[in-house]
Amino acid sequence: MTAAVADPDLKNILAQMSPSRMEAEQLRSKLQLQRAMQEGHWQPVLDDIRQQGGHYARIGLPFSSWFLIVTAAQKAILERLFEAYSKDPAGLQRIVLALNKWLFDISLARIGEQYLDTREHVIKQQQQAIKELSTPVLPVRSGLLLLPIIGVIDSERARQLTEQLLEGIRTHRAKAVVIDLTGVPAVDSAVANHLLQTVRAAKLLGANAVITGISTENAQTLTRIGVDLSGLLTTSDLQSGIDEAEWLLQVARAHRESAANGLHAQQATNR
Repeated sequence: MTAAVADPDLKNILAQMSPSRMEAEQLRSKLQLQRAMQEGHWQPVLDDIRQQGGHYARIGLPFSSWFLIVTAAQKAILERLFEAYSKDPAGLQRIVLALNKWLFDISLARIGEQYLDTREHVIKQQQQAIKELSTPVLPVRSGLLLLPIIGVIDSERARQLTEQLLEGIRTHRAKAVVIDLTGVPAVDSAVANHLLQTVRAAKLLGANAVITGISTENAQTLTRIGVDLSGLLTTSDLQSGIDEAEWLLQVARAHRESAANGLHAQQATNR
């Protein structure tokens, strides 16, 4: 097992385990395997192997280290088998075939399956975190939010952007939103439709949206393919978009004040 223990990745993980815990894990695995061999119930062993594969995948042990471990275990077991079956070549052949099937076809395969499942889950979580960090909903001031979008917008990201924006509108009680597309490399019909849906959803929550940063090239592309942006309020750059949103807030405030003054005047007349 020396080669396996010398593996730097495995060595770092083993260094974090106390001798008592390592001994307890080895004893547990040994008893579990003995019980399976005596009673024929292998499912608990297979479940434990998958669990170990998932655990070590989460803490960063490369799958190549598992191959070193299994190969080292095979070598250690074979040395004992050669001694025990030195006078029974046929029996030695049968048990070596069974050992290899158990170590590689069953154990390593189960570890690999769980390892891949776990790593895929971790990658998805990391991708989700990156997406959330790359698209923050920023409060500019009371009632005004900024959503700067960077990178490609696909269907999944468009759904996430809409959810983040609506949550930001609810949390900050926003009445105006600036969606900046300066960092979006391409705006096609699919992206435009996503934006329309996002703007409509924001409107349902009482917030007007201003789209900024559509490049000249993207604008020409949208015009050429016949995308109708008449339902969007757009400006050329971020500052113009913020100015437009500020104006929308002022108009909305003036309307509210006018309505309130009219209500007060009506109440005074009724008295």
